[in-house]
Amino acid sequence: MKALTCLLPLAALTAGAASAAPQANLVANGGFETGDTSSWVDLGTPNSTFNVTSDSNSGSFGAEIFNPDQTSAAVIKQVNLGAGLLAPGDLVTISFAAKGTFANGGVAFAELFSEIAGGGVSSSEILTGAPLNLTGSWQSFSFTAAAGPDVSGGLTLQFAVVNGANNGSLAQVFLDDVAITPPGLGVNYCTANANSLGLAASMSAQGSSVASDNNLTLAAADLVSNSFGFFLTSRSTGLATNPGGSQGNLCLGGSIGRYVGAGQIQQADSTGTITLPLDLTMIPQPTGFVAATSGDTWSFQAWYRDSIGGQATSNFTDGLTINFQ
Repeated sequence: MKALTCLLPLAALTAGAASAAPQANLVANGGFETGDTSSWVDLGTPNSTFNVTSDSNSGSFGAEIFNPDQTSAAVIKQVNLGAGLLAPGDLVTISFAAKGTFANGGVAFAELFSEIAGGGVSSSEILTGAPLNLTGSWQSFSFTAAAGPDVSGGLTLQFAVVNGANNGSLAQVFLDDVAITPPGLGVNYCTANANSLGLAASMSAQGSSVASDNNLTLAAADLVSNSFGFFLTSRSTGLATNPGGSQGNLCLGGSIGRYVGAGQIQQADSTGTITLPLDLTMIPQPTGFVAATSGDTWSFQAWYRDSIGGQATSNFTDGLTINFQ
């Protein structure tokens, strides 16, 4: 692993347990921790409001949707989620936390649509099949739904805060921790050591394990926010502790390729996540690029920068092995 040595400054090993790889959340800003409603589409009524609030289920912020207008629906939504990653019939998990108060016929719905690229929907579903049963206290909700027969345009998740025709009909809903997680791919293995945040970073992947589909996106989560990192790959697994002075474990063996081409070295976002769509016809190896084919097994890992006690160091995620069809 000589080519990595110069990238791995000396640091002491910090022990930590491996964690299960989190599945990627297709919803952006689902916890409203940006402090605003960015990434959400607001289709309000003349007098409705959609604002961030400090009344949250977790973290520092949640969102409030207030609709005082009779015979109307204030809708917030995110559209085209997972377009290109989801296949017809894929099971996804939709989760969120909510609470609400209503008067004179006000209600709230959570709805999921499978979008067709270019327009139209192939399926729609009211989660629970009825208005959400909200109270004045935070509740957590989780649903499993199947993508429609055509999901080429991704999914749309929307919340509708609806009033009836009665005088004084109004609805107020608080929302937080919104997530849609698609099915993951591969099997996690190896042990990731804790980083300076006390977290063991982990790998996941979405898309297709059919090599000819050429549809695979890697994700590494629980990295240090704003740190730089990149993905590694090999046909072989292995275990090397503290390679080149890193505080982590290299979980690959044999010939190891690095995704360090143009645009492939990533900077982790505020949640400590990096992602990379792969071209399976150009998997990097020390001697050049090779293509994944049916029957191949490839393992992946991510390396990233860290700092312990003011000393620059590095770490690794756990490993992820994918058997291609």
